[in-house]
Order: sequence, then structure tokens, then C-alpha cells
Amino acid sequence: MALVYSFLTAFWKKYRSGTLHPKNYEFGKEEIVLLATTLLVFLAIFLPYLRGVAPGDSGRGYEGRGSILQVDQDEKRITLNHGEIKDLMPAMTMDYDAESPELLRGLKAGDVVRFRLSPRGFDFVVVEIQKEKKR
Repeated sequence: MALVYSFLTAFWKKYRSGTLHPKNYEFGKEEIVLLATTLLVFLAIFLPYLRGVAPGDSGRGYEGRGSILQVDQDEKRITLNHGEIKDLMPAMTMDYDAESPELLRGLKAGDVVRFRLSPRGFDFVVVEIQKEKKR
């Protein structure tokens, strides 16, 4: 925002002084630097979104094991009490969105599962989940 403000104030100064004429306007060094910096910052911030990539959407997956505390089929959410997920988080109880409602079919509270999380934006989503066989 500061860059856009600086860029616009440079034009406003020229407009107020009467030197802003579309036919004979020449960009000064100040305007070129501000324009280039503004465009670079804009692209750095918004290019991932324009390409359809959300922050943290690296495609990397993390595997874990835990037990189901609650399944909400309508909201596509599952509450897991899981052990440590290597390179991601310590053991905890947490709610996760499921990538699709089909993943949650046949699962119920008390089931012991193996699952795979994938980053989606600033959250993690369950992309695979399987019940472990009873021993």
C-alpha cells in the first residue's frame, strides 16, 4: 500500500504543479523506480494466487497414525487424536478437513487409522485415510 501511495503522490504532485499532460508527459527517475518496485511487489504477492496456488500448497504429504474421536460427514471434518507427525507437529488432538467426503465413509469414533495430510493454504487436509486392521 505504501508503494501505491508513493506512486500516486508522485503523479498528484505533477498534476497539482500543472506538468501532467498526457501528450507530453515524461516519466522521471522517481516514477520509474516507484512503478517498477510497485509492480514487483504486486507480482510477488499475487502471482501465486493468479496461478491458482495457495500458500503452503507444496504437494508434500505427511503421514500419521491415530484414533478417531469424531467424524462429521456433512462438514467433511474429522477429529483425530494422533501421535507425532514427523517433520510437522507433535502428538495432539486436532480437527482436519477431508479432501472429499468419500474419504470419511465407513469411519467412526474409536477407529485406529493411518492418514496422510497435505498442506492446503494455511491448513492441513486429510488426503488419505485407512482403518488399521484389528490384531
